[in-house]
Amino acid sequence: MSGGPVTLAEMTHDDVVAMFRPKMDAAALLHTLSLDHPVEQFVLFSSISGVLGSRWLAHYAATTTFLDTFAFARRAAGLPACAINWGLWKSLADVQTGFERQATAESGLEPMDDAVAITALRSFVGPQAPARATVVAADWPRLAAAYHTRAQLHILDDLLTDETATGQGLLDGDTAFRRELQECAPERRVEMLTDHVLSQVAAAMGLASTHTLDPTVGFFQFGMDSLMSVTLQRSLSESLGEVLPASVVFDYPTVEALTDYLATVLPEIIQTAGSEGGGHDKDVAGDPTVQEDAYDDLAEDELLARLSERLS
Repeated sequence: MSGGPVTLAEMTHDDVVAMFRPKMDAAALLHTLSLDHPVEQFVLFSSISGVLGSRWLAHYAATTTFLDTFAFARRAAGLPACAINWGLWKSLADVQTGFERQATAESGLEPMDDAVAITALRSFVGPQAPARATVVAADWPRLAAAYHTRAQLHILDDLLTDETATGQGLLDGDTAFRRELQECAPERRVEMLTDHVLSQVAAAMGLASTHTLDPTVGFFQFGMDSLMSVTLQRSLSESLGEVLPASVVFDYPTVEALTDYLATVLPEIIQTAGSEGGGHDKDVAGDPTVQEDAYDDLAEDELLARLSERLS
């Protein structure tokens, strides 16, 4: 069906028209009618997609951005208008397809009760109300992680503190695994860390065993999706007592590369390597500096394309 979820690369003219027409034409018609029959309120139901963007609904995000801009245009002309960037209403969440539910879960957005949304609506109408407002329920750490793995959305940096974005502001480094690592013989600590990463990957992916995981094969080749990657990032952060970057699973997308990186973060392994007179051996994939330099060489669209390929 034209106008439904589709990637930008596969989007057709019919998809765009089917999505644009009902929103843009309706807004333009109501605007024209309101010029002859003045109204006290002109409320446009926009979407959070216009704020955060959408991998599968770029045409929908474009229409909501139009509605947001239209509200400002009416205000500039001395006419009443307000655009509300809504999150997901529960009544709509209840009729989502399985694919849509998965995409929503991966995004970090959560359904909000319709009554809550309607109550919030009253706060954003009237002459003193802003021309644009956002009302959304979300798992903020998951939302921040999900969108930062796709692109650096500075609006999230501006809105969320580091603690809110990670949900891990008060992590305690004295975790059960860290205690086990300290008690382990120094020469076995990297092996123990590898086993721990394997078990966390298997748990995040819902695998019954780690035996099917090859440490040198990419997570996404095994079927990991972005929701699983967020789960893995959070579980490793909690078990290690270290706040790991939101994109750590994308930056180090194999067990081997991720273990090498984590070995540069954990004092127990760093100190062991230092006492032995050398640093922990790590290849290019495990070197954060080299990894960042490699990404710096990519244009933004190339980087996004690579991330999209891993998510597909």
